[in-house]
Amino acid sequence: MRWGTIGAGAALVLLAALTALAQEDPVLNRYEALYGTPVDVSLSDLVQNPMAYSNRSVRTSGRLEISTAIQARRTYVLTDSMINTALLQPVPEIGAEFESDAMKFLGRETQITGLAQELQVSGGDPTQARVAITFWQFLGPPEEIKGPLKFVEANLEGLVSRPGKQDGQTVRVVGKFRGRNLYGDLPARSERASSDWVIKDDLYAVWVSGRKPKGPGWELDASLKRDTGKWIEVVGRPETRNGVTYIKAMQVRITDPPRPTADAAPPPPPPERPKVPPVVVFALPLDGEGDVPSDSRFVVQFNKDMDEATFKDHVMLRYVGPVLPGDREFDGVKLSYDQGRRALTVDPGDVLRPGRQIELMLLPGISDLDGLTLVARPGKQFDGAADVLRFRVGT
Repeated sequence: MRWGTIGAGAALVLLAALTALAQEDPVLNRYEALYGTPVDVSLSDLVQNPMAYSNRSVRTSGRLEISTAIQARRTYVLTDSMINTALLQPVPEIGAEFESDAMKFLGRETQITGLAQELQVSGGDPTQARVAITFWQFLGPPEEIKGPLKFVEANLEGLVSRPGKQDGQTVRVVGKFRGRNLYGDLPARSERASSDWVIKDDLYAVWVSGRKPKGPGWELDASLKRDTGKWIEVVGRPETRNGVTYIKAMQVRITDPPRPTADAAPPPPPPERPKVPPVVVFALPLDGEGDVPSDSRFVVQFNKDMDEATFKDHVMLRYVGPVLPGDREFDGVKLSYDQGRRALTVDPGDVLRPGRQIELMLLPGISDLDGLTLVARPGKQFDGAADVLRFRVGT
């Protein structure tokens, strides 16, 4: 089998670009910044409908196993049956961490977040993986508890105001249930999994992972504000990343507030972030590619949701240089916009002439759903166009 849709070479280029971004900005989730918020999808839906999720950020769960189909190197797969299987490949930043934990997770439910890609299967073997996931986040099964838990008493103020001091210890804390960050107590980008939830005491809030907010005789819905306000005891191990505290829970239960004065009205919603203009973040073929096929289509991806109607009459293809015998105007250009991927596909509607340089021009007037107009990529400036991508047709 081989990579489908964007190809193995483009996948490696993409992975290298993402690694470079990771080195430049260790705080922001650069992968989600490029591919958007992950879509929660079942493994069966992902495998049975690979085209719907290819080249999109997804979050899915399944049983972690070692592939028996690939013998050259140890390769992990996510599966829920003999048919629904996805190949897994960690990004370099988490490769060592994943290898360290993977053997403990084998045969158990594991959550994966990453870029899904459709695979082209040969031979019609129904057991071959149809999807690969290049992932940047994983969450293993809840830790098995053997015997009574031993912990030290702690509080959220201590964990948050002295970040990292109690990392790795087993602690007991009490906080008010705040759902899936429904009140904006923590930065939105600090959420690591859709199953995580928040507890808060006074001004101090932390993420809780590894256990759902439920126990014998009770269960809370992290997506509903009506379920917030209950006080919950969490026993687990704190971990601090980028100034945010996460507790991997080993035990949770409903409890009483730590003190009568701890009840406080929910804070006002955070101020609206300044709006940024749309910009091109990725293209296939890559900008500057020197050997594109003559039957190529061009895909341009943006950082924001675009107003599809503004592409009309504002996207142009042309050959660079003087008109040569046999040159034709690109009168049959077809545009299609994928809102989920924030990607515009440009079909030239004609065979590209070998050896010619071609320009894809994005003209002034293209805007996003906020009404902000497209601007050039950082460090670039073009006369008469918002942005221009250049390619050379192979000979």
